[in-house]
Formats: sequence, C-alpha cells, structure tokens
Amino acid sequence: MEIDNERLEISKPRLLLVEDDDKATTMTVKYLEKRFEIDSAINCDEAVNKAKEKDYDAFLMDIGLPGNSNGMDTTKKLKEIKDNKNKPFIAVTAYAMPEYKEYFLSEGLTHYIAKPFEFTDLIKLIDEALGRNFDS
Repeated sequence: MEIDNERLEISKPRLLLVEDDDKATTMTVKYLEKRFEIDSAINCDEAVNKAKEKDYDAFLMDIGLPGNSNGMDTTKKLKEIKDNKNKPFIAVTAYAMPEYKEYFLSEGLTHYIAKPFEFTDLIKLIDEALGRNFDS
C-alpha cells in the first residue's frame, strides 16, 4: 500500500489567544504557530464571536483585558458556548503571586503560567492541558 504524503494532513490543535497586548500576541503566535493553529482576540466580545464561529481545543487567557470583562469573566462567557465547558483554559498572566494562581484556578481557569515565561514552558503546559505527551 502506497501512502500519498501530499494528501496526508495532520491536524494541529486549535487555540484561541485572548490577549490585548500586540507585542505579546505577535510573539506568542510566532512561537506557537508551527505546532498549533492559533487565532487571537483582544477582548471578551471578539473572543466570544470567534468561539461561536470556530471550535477551539484550548484557550490562552490574559487576565487584564480592556473593557468591562477581564480574563476570568471572558472565560465564564466562553464556557457557555458549545462544548467549551470542559476544555482547557490557561491563564497567561502577569499576576504572578501564588495566591493569584490559586484564585484563578478556583474561578474556572484550568491551568496557569505567569509572565514572563519561556515559550518552551508554555508549549509544555499546552501539551499537558491537551493530554499530549511528547517533547517539543
């Protein structure tokens, strides 16, 4: 049996990055795009609209977002859409004190990484959250 490599398509996990800092978004997308299909949103409304249009495997959530909804509020709204309730929601935030991590996890985020971080650590965390066990 011959395999047609051109037709063989390996699907990448889909991520939605909710981040209002353009530089952070650019850098994160750059480092993750080879391994993941990644879209971005700058606020709650944009994130909710994108999640209604596309099925994501995980969400990367900045906590300090502009407008009336922070990352925790946005997480709650995203969990109301489709089958998002049990998907990974990873806090990617400058709130780095241990009590913040505990609080965010108690409020519905499933994983946490503090800024600044190494992108290899973020990739490992995303893989862990998705149940993928292999090296980057």
